[in-house]
Amino acid sequence: MNLPKSIKSLLTEENKTILIGLLTILVLLWLVLYLIPELFVSLFNTFLGILILLVTVSLVLMYNLSYGIILGISLIIIYRFSHLSKTKEGFVWSNNSTQDFLLIQNTINPKVVFDVDMIQRSQASQEEVDYFNRYEMWPWSEDVINLYKEAVKSNPYIRTYSGDSINHARKIYNQAAILKILSYQTKEGAFLLSGVLITDPLGNPMEDLPSGFGEFGYKSGLIGNLSDVIKCNSNDNPTLERITYTGKGGIFGEQTLKKTHVDYNNLENIIPGFTFTNEPCNPCGVLKEQSDYSCPFKLKVKNNSFISSVWQYLWNIDDPLIL
Repeated sequence: MNLPKSIKSLLTEENKTILIGLLTILVLLWLVLYLIPELFVSLFNTFLGILILLVTVSLVLMYNLSYGIILGISLIIIYRFSHLSKTKEGFVWSNNSTQDFLLIQNTINPKVVFDVDMIQRSQASQEEVDYFNRYEMWPWSEDVINLYKEAVKSNPYIRTYSGDSINHARKIYNQAAILKILSYQTKEGAFLLSGVLITDPLGNPMEDLPSGFGEFGYKSGLIGNLSDVIKCNSNDNPTLERITYTGKGGIFGEQTLKKTHVDYNNLENIIPGFTFTNEPCNPCGVLKEQSDYSCPFKLKVKNNSFISSVWQYLWNIDDPLIL
Protein backbone atom coordinates (compact mmCIF):
# COMPACT_ATOMS: atom_id res chain seq x y z
CA MET A 1 0.00 0.00 0.00
CA ASN A 2 1.43 3.36 -1.06
CA LEU A 3 1.06 6.19 1.44
CA PRO A 4 0.70 9.80 0.33
CA LYS A 5 3.87 11.82 0.45
CA SER A 6 2.35 14.15 3.10
CA ILE A 7 1.88 11.21 5.48
CA LYS A 8 5.29 9.77 4.73
CA SER A 9 6.88 13.09 5.57
CA LEU A 10 5.36 12.98 9.05
CA LEU A 11 6.92 9.61 9.74
CA THR A 12 10.50 10.78 9.57
CA GLU A 13 13.00 9.71 12.14
CA GLU A 14 12.94 13.12 13.76
CA ASN A 15 9.18 13.09 14.26
CA LYS A 16 9.33 9.57 15.62
CA THR A 17 11.96 10.66 18.12
CA ILE A 18 9.83 13.63 19.24
CA LEU A 19 6.75 11.42 19.71
CA ILE A 20 8.77 8.87 21.70
CA GLY A 21 10.22 11.68 23.81
CA LEU A 22 6.76 13.14 24.48
CA LEU A 23 5.40 9.73 25.47
CA THR A 24 8.40 9.17 27.76
CA ILE A 25 7.86 12.52 29.50
CA LEU A 26 4.15 11.86 30.05
CA VAL A 27 4.82 8.35 31.38
CA LEU A 28 7.45 9.68 33.79
CA LEU A 29 5.06 12.38 35.06
CA TRP A 30 2.32 9.79 35.51
CA LEU A 31 4.69 7.53 37.47
CA VAL A 32 5.66 10.43 39.75
CA LEU A 33 2.00 11.31 40.31
CA TYR A 34 1.04 7.71 41.03
CA LEU A 35 4.02 6.51 43.07
CA ILE A 36 5.15 9.71 44.82
CA PRO A 37 2.17 12.10 45.01
CA GLU A 38 3.87 14.19 47.72
CA LEU A 39 6.72 15.00 45.32
CA PHE A 40 4.24 15.98 42.62
CA VAL A 41 2.37 18.32 44.99
CA SER A 42 5.64 19.83 46.23
CA LEU A 43 6.91 20.48 42.69
CA PHE A 44 3.80 22.38 41.63
CA ASN A 45 2.92 24.16 44.89
CA THR A 46 6.21 25.37 46.40
CA PHE A 47 8.67 28.02 45.26
CA LEU A 48 11.58 25.56 45.23
CA GLY A 49 9.58 23.01 43.25
CA ILE A 50 8.54 25.57 40.60
CA LEU A 51 12.17 26.76 40.38
CA ILE A 52 13.32 23.18 39.75
CA LEU A 53 10.73 22.80 36.98
CA LEU A 54 11.81 26.06 35.32
CA VAL A 55 15.49 25.07 35.40
CA THR A 56 14.62 21.63 33.99
CA VAL A 57 12.66 23.13 31.10
CA SER A 58 15.52 25.56 30.39
CA LEU A 59 18.09 22.75 30.26
CA VAL A 60 15.89 20.68 27.95
CA LEU A 61 15.42 23.71 25.68
CA MET A 62 19.18 24.12 25.44
CA TYR A 63 19.55 20.45 24.53
CA ASN A 64 16.59 20.18 22.15
CA LEU A 65 14.20 23.00 21.31
CA SER A 66 11.30 20.69 20.42
CA TYR A 67 11.63 18.67 23.63
CA GLY A 68 11.78 21.84 25.69
CA ILE A 69 8.64 23.30 24.15
CA ILE A 70 6.73 20.04 24.58
CA LEU A 71 7.86 19.70 28.20
CA GLY A 72 6.98 23.31 28.99
CA ILE A 73 3.50 23.04 27.48
CA SER A 74 2.88 19.71 29.27
CA LEU A 75 3.85 21.17 32.66
CA ILE A 76 1.67 24.26 32.13
CA ILE A 77 -1.33 22.06 31.27
CA ILE A 78 -0.77 19.86 34.32
CA TYR A 79 -0.29 22.90 36.58
CA ARG A 80 -3.49 24.56 35.36
CA PHE A 81 -5.45 21.31 35.60
CA SER A 82 -4.27 20.66 39.16
CA HIS A 83 -5.27 24.15 40.31
CA LEU A 84 -8.61 23.97 38.51
CA SER A 85 -9.36 20.67 40.27
CA LYS A 86 -8.39 22.18 43.61
CA THR A 87 -10.73 25.15 43.02
CA LYS A 88 -13.69 22.89 42.22
CA GLU A 89 -13.15 20.10 44.73
CA GLY A 90 -10.99 21.60 47.47
CA PHE A 91 -7.67 20.18 48.60
CA VAL A 92 -6.60 16.59 48.01
CA TRP A 93 -4.20 14.76 50.32
CA SER A 94 -2.03 11.83 49.36
CA ASN A 95 -3.03 8.41 50.70
CA ASN A 96 0.12 8.19 52.82
CA SER A 97 -0.51 11.58 54.42
CA THR A 98 -4.11 10.67 55.18
CA GLN A 99 -3.15 7.40 56.83
CA ASP A 100 -0.38 9.07 58.86
CA PHE A 101 -2.80 11.79 59.98
CA LEU A 102 -5.41 9.30 61.18
CA LEU A 103 -2.77 7.21 62.96
CA ILE A 104 -1.37 10.23 64.82
CA GLN A 105 -4.82 11.53 65.77
CA ASN A 106 -5.86 8.09 66.97
CA THR A 107 -2.82 8.20 69.26
CA ILE A 108 -3.02 11.75 70.66
CA ASN A 109 -6.80 12.34 70.37
CA PRO A 110 -8.41 8.88 70.52
CA LYS A 111 -11.84 10.25 71.54
CA VAL A 112 -12.11 12.78 68.68
CA VAL A 113 -13.63 11.76 65.35
CA PHE A 114 -12.17 13.47 62.25
CA ASP A 115 -14.01 13.71 58.93
CA VAL A 116 -10.97 13.54 56.67
CA ASP A 117 -12.99 14.00 53.46
CA MET A 118 -14.55 17.22 54.73
CA ILE A 119 -11.23 18.56 56.07
CA GLN A 120 -9.62 17.93 52.69
CA ARG A 121 -12.45 19.52 50.72
CA SER A 122 -12.67 22.82 52.55
CA GLN A 123 -10.09 23.34 55.28
CA ALA A 124 -6.51 22.02 55.11
CA SER A 125 -4.05 21.68 52.23
CA GLN A 126 -1.45 19.00 51.60
CA GLU A 127 1.25 21.27 53.04
CA GLU A 128 -0.75 21.78 56.23
CA VAL A 129 -1.34 18.08 56.84
CA ASP A 130 2.34 17.41 56.13
CA TYR A 131 3.19 19.96 58.81
CA PHE A 132 0.79 18.26 61.22
CA ASN A 133 2.22 14.82 60.53
CA ARG A 134 5.70 16.14 61.26
CA TYR A 135 5.02 18.23 64.39
CA GLU A 136 1.71 16.71 65.63
CA MET A 137 -0.02 20.08 65.57
CA TRP A 138 -1.60 22.23 62.86
CA PRO A 139 0.20 25.29 61.50
CA TRP A 140 -1.41 28.54 62.66
CA SER A 141 -0.30 32.00 61.62
CA GLU A 142 0.81 34.45 64.30
CA ASP A 143 -2.36 36.51 63.72
CA VAL A 144 -4.60 33.50 64.34
CA ILE A 145 -2.64 32.59 67.48
CA ASN A 146 -3.20 36.12 68.80
CA LEU A 147 -6.91 35.95 67.96
CA TYR A 148 -7.18 32.70 69.89
CA LYS A 149 -5.33 34.18 72.88
CA GLU A 150 -7.71 37.13 72.86
CA ALA A 151 -10.72 34.80 72.80
CA VAL A 152 -9.36 32.69 75.67
CA LYS A 153 -8.72 35.75 77.85
CA SER A 154 -12.26 37.06 77.32
CA ASN A 155 -13.95 33.68 77.87
CA PRO A 156 -15.35 33.47 81.43
CA TYR A 157 -15.42 29.65 81.32
CA ILE A 158 -11.78 29.03 80.35
CA ARG A 159 -9.20 29.67 83.04
CA THR A 160 -6.07 28.03 81.70
CA TYR A 161 -2.72 29.38 80.54
CA SER A 162 -3.23 30.56 76.96
CA GLY A 163 -0.04 28.84 75.77
CA ASP A 164 -1.24 25.44 76.98
CA SER A 165 -4.67 26.05 75.50
CA ILE A 166 -3.17 26.94 72.12
CA ASN A 167 -0.99 23.83 72.02
CA HIS A 168 -3.99 21.65 72.87
CA ALA A 169 -6.23 23.32 70.28
CA ARG A 170 -3.62 23.04 67.52
CA LYS A 171 -3.56 19.28 67.99
CA ILE A 172 -7.25 19.16 67.00
CA TYR A 173 -8.23 22.19 64.92
CA ASN A 174 -6.64 23.33 61.69
CA GLN A 175 -6.49 27.07 61.04
CA ALA A 176 -9.64 27.26 58.92
CA ALA A 177 -11.62 25.29 61.52
CA ILE A 178 -10.51 27.37 64.52
CA LEU A 179 -11.30 30.58 62.65
CA LYS A 180 -14.83 29.34 62.07
CA ILE A 181 -15.21 28.45 65.74
CA LEU A 182 -13.90 31.84 66.89
CA SER A 183 -16.07 33.73 64.40
CA TYR A 184 -19.23 31.95 65.53
CA GLN A 185 -18.71 33.17 69.12
CA THR A 186 -19.13 36.82 68.07
CA LYS A 187 -22.19 39.00 67.49
CA GLU A 188 -21.68 38.63 63.73
CA GLY A 189 -21.58 34.85 64.07
CA ALA A 190 -24.66 34.84 66.29
CA PHE A 191 -26.54 36.82 63.65
CA LEU A 192 -25.62 34.34 60.91
CA LEU A 193 -26.35 31.21 62.96
CA SER A 194 -29.26 32.21 65.20
CA GLY A 195 -30.56 35.35 63.54
CA VAL A 196 -32.00 38.57 64.95
CA LEU A 197 -35.48 39.32 66.26
CA ILE A 198 -37.53 41.75 64.20
CA THR A 199 -40.88 43.18 65.23
CA ASP A 200 -43.36 43.64 62.41
CA PRO A 201 -44.60 47.27 62.65
CA LEU A 202 -48.00 46.10 61.37
CA GLY A 203 -48.27 43.57 64.18
CA ASN A 204 -48.94 39.84 64.02
CA PRO A 205 -52.62 39.12 64.67
CA MET A 206 -51.91 35.39 64.91
CA GLU A 207 -49.51 35.90 67.83
CA ASP A 208 -50.38 39.23 69.45
CA LEU A 209 -52.32 38.95 72.69
CA PRO A 210 -55.75 40.60 72.92
CA SER A 211 -55.92 43.96 74.71
CA GLY A 212 -56.03 43.50 78.48
CA PHE A 213 -54.77 39.90 78.29
CA GLY A 214 -52.03 38.99 80.75
CA GLU A 215 -48.63 39.96 79.30
CA PHE A 216 -46.42 39.37 82.36
CA GLY A 217 -45.05 36.08 81.03
CA TYR A 218 -43.83 37.70 77.84
CA LYS A 219 -42.48 40.92 79.34
CA SER A 220 -40.72 39.08 82.17
CA GLY A 221 -39.00 36.63 79.85
CA LEU A 222 -40.81 33.55 81.21
CA ILE A 223 -42.29 33.00 77.77
CA GLY A 224 -40.18 33.33 74.64
CA ASN A 225 -40.52 36.35 72.41
CA LEU A 226 -42.38 35.44 69.22
CA SER A 227 -41.09 38.28 67.06
CA ASP A 228 -40.02 37.45 63.53
CA VAL A 229 -36.51 36.04 63.09
CA ILE A 230 -34.16 36.82 60.20
CA LYS A 231 -31.35 34.30 59.82
CA CYS A 232 -29.41 32.22 57.32
CA ASN A 233 -30.97 28.92 56.34
CA SER A 234 -29.06 25.63 56.27
CA ASN A 235 -29.14 24.94 52.53
CA ASP A 236 -26.03 23.97 50.57
CA ASN A 237 -26.07 27.54 49.26
CA PRO A 238 -27.31 29.45 52.35
CA THR A 239 -29.51 32.50 51.91
CA LEU A 240 -31.46 34.78 54.23
CA GLU A 241 -34.96 33.85 55.35
CA ARG A 242 -37.58 35.37 57.64
CA ILE A 243 -39.41 33.15 60.11
CA THR A 244 -42.86 34.38 61.10
CA TYR A 245 -44.77 32.55 63.83
CA THR A 246 -48.41 31.84 62.95
CA GLY A 247 -50.07 30.65 66.14
CA LYS A 248 -50.78 27.11 67.36
CA GLY A 249 -51.95 24.02 65.54
CA GLY A 250 -55.62 23.19 65.95
CA ILE A 251 -55.16 19.54 67.02
CA PHE A 252 -51.86 19.17 68.87
CA GLY A 253 -51.29 22.81 69.81
CA GLU A 254 -47.83 22.88 68.18
CA GLN A 255 -46.20 26.16 67.24
CA THR A 256 -46.70 26.88 63.55
CA LEU A 257 -44.61 29.18 61.39
CA LYS A 258 -43.88 30.23 57.84
CA LYS A 259 -40.56 31.01 56.13
CA THR A 260 -40.09 33.64 53.44
CA HIS A 261 -37.04 34.62 51.43
CA VAL A 262 -35.31 37.89 52.36
CA ASP A 263 -33.60 40.01 49.72
CA TYR A 264 -30.23 41.06 51.14
CA ASN A 265 -30.58 44.39 49.34
CA ASN A 266 -33.26 45.29 51.92
CA LEU A 267 -31.33 44.23 55.04
CA GLU A 268 -30.23 47.73 56.01
CA ASN A 269 -33.89 48.84 56.03
CA ILE A 270 -35.17 45.75 57.85
CA ILE A 271 -32.58 45.25 60.61
CA PRO A 272 -31.85 48.28 62.84
CA GLY A 273 -28.10 48.87 63.20
CA PHE A 274 -27.13 46.66 60.26
CA THR A 275 -24.97 48.16 57.50
CA PHE A 276 -22.87 46.72 54.69
CA THR A 277 -19.25 47.82 54.68
CA ASN A 278 -19.15 47.95 50.89
CA GLU A 279 -22.14 47.13 48.71
CA PRO A 280 -25.11 44.84 49.46
CA CYS A 281 -24.25 41.14 49.22
CA ASN A 282 -25.25 37.77 50.64
CA PRO A 283 -23.71 37.52 54.15
CA CYS A 284 -24.64 33.83 54.44
CA GLY A 285 -21.83 32.74 52.14
CA VAL A 286 -19.59 32.16 55.16
CA LEU A 287 -21.78 29.20 56.14
CA LYS A 288 -20.92 27.26 53.00
CA GLU A 289 -18.62 24.28 53.37
CA GLN A 290 -15.99 26.37 51.61
CA SER A 291 -16.62 29.65 53.40
CA ASP A 292 -16.96 32.81 51.33
CA TYR A 293 -15.58 35.77 53.27
CA SER A 294 -16.37 38.44 50.69
CA CYS A 295 -19.38 40.14 52.29
CA PRO A 296 -18.31 42.34 55.25
CA PHE A 297 -20.93 44.10 57.33
CA LYS A 298 -21.40 45.95 60.61
CA LEU A 299 -23.94 45.07 63.28
CA LYS A 300 -24.67 47.58 66.02
CA VAL A 301 -25.45 45.88 69.33
CA LYS A 302 -25.87 47.88 72.54
CA ASN A 303 -24.34 50.99 70.93
CA ASN A 304 -21.33 48.94 69.79
CA SER A 305 -20.85 48.82 66.01
CA PHE A 306 -17.19 47.73 66.23
CA ILE A 307 -16.43 44.75 63.97
CA SER A 308 -15.11 41.80 65.99
CA SER A 309 -11.36 41.18 65.60
CA VAL A 310 -11.71 37.73 64.04
CA TRP A 311 -14.06 39.09 61.37
CA GLN A 312 -11.67 41.93 60.63
CA TYR A 313 -9.06 39.26 59.96
CA LEU A 314 -11.40 37.12 57.82
CA TRP A 315 -12.66 40.12 55.84
CA ASN A 316 -9.20 41.70 55.63
CA ILE A 317 -10.43 45.09 56.82
CA ASP A 318 -9.42 47.45 59.61
CA ASP A 319 -12.05 48.76 62.00
CA PRO A 320 -10.25 50.33 64.99
CA LEU A 321 -12.17 50.55 68.23
CA ILE A 322 -12.76 54.17 69.20
CA LEU A 323 -13.26 54.69 72.94
